Amino acid sequence: MTALPAAELVDHPTPLIGPDDPPPFRLHNRQGRARALLLADHAGVAMPAAYDHLGLGQVPLGRHIAYDIGTGWLTERLAVLLDAPALLHNYSRLMIDPNRPLDDPTSICAISDGVVIPGNRHVDTAEAAARAESFHRPYHRAIDAEIDRSTDRGIVPAIIAMHSFTPVLRGFERPWHLGVLWADDARLPVALMTMLGRDPELCIGDNEPYSGRNMHGYTIECHALPRGLPNVLIEVRQDLIDTSEAAAGWAERLAQPLLEILADETLYRIAGG
Repeated sequence: MTALPAAELVDHPTPLIGPDDPPPFRLHNRQGRARALLLADHAGVAMPAAYDHLGLGQVPLGRHIAYDIGTGWLTERLAVLLDAPALLHNYSRLMIDPNRPLDDPTSICAISDGVVIPGNRHVDTAEAAARAESFHRPYHRAIDAEIDRSTDRGIVPAIIAMHSFTPVLRGFERPWHLGVLWADDARLPVALMTMLGRDPELCIGDNEPYSGRNMHGYTIECHALPRGLPNVLIEVRQDLIDTSEAAAGWAERLAQPLLEILADETLYRIAGG
């Protein structure tokens, strides 16, 4: 695949996005020189004006059901510290979840964490297809283009996916400050957990609060694993990064070990190759 020019990356035409709505995603620090690509699937909370917040009003859009709180700030700051490009999805996952396959029943949720989503209750095949073409596919085409931009130059990029998780889910208080999710490629995640584990104050979840082995997501499974790219998915607890200042602090905390890991030349090979 040929890398898309910068203008197309930002302004890809879509059927549901109006002239005053933001583009499907944003590309931050594109000229970053690190051999890494940061991804934030759930960074945004935007919705097209025509959808009237899916009938929810403003308050639920500030909750975790609408986006991963803090990941926009965290990812943009971490991209600068690592000198790496970052792709961030701009729209709420309530429109369509970019980290789910299109045929997954949770791709467009009618109910999320007990909240009914009125605008999603009667989504038909045509509407689902239009949302996929507007919000899901442009983002994933951009990821492929950025990876190809690296591989065309002989670079094997490390994929770092950034997410956040709610402190309490279904009555369970999650104790982890952050989780490191991974499947079979241990290169990046194990080194990261080892370095972060030197801080006795940190509670680190190894494949917690979710497991990278369950293959319930899409982005890592679609772009990193098939290509054999070094990868990790990092989940930070939302109450730790719910302000720009707090998120910047955690970006600094994560940057130190990641810079050391990314300096290791043995990282940049195709797994199994």
